[in-house]
Amino acid sequence: MHIRVSELVGESPNGWKAAVQAAVDEASKTISDIVGVEVVNLTANVQNGRVVEYKANVKVAHRG
Repeated sequence: MHIRVSELVGESPNGWKAAVQAAVDEASKTISDIVGVEVVNLTANVQNGRVVEYKANVKVAHRG
């Protein structure tokens, strides 16, 4: 079995979990048979002292 890994960034105003899910949702549009995800880094954008957007850098594992 061969596993391929694709890296991408998910974004959401609703938290890091939602940002990870956004990345998986986006990957699912062009990648089939996703079997796992590794969260590499979590960051956020801040405006006026408040977090306004969450970002998750992820590696998506899929059969290839």
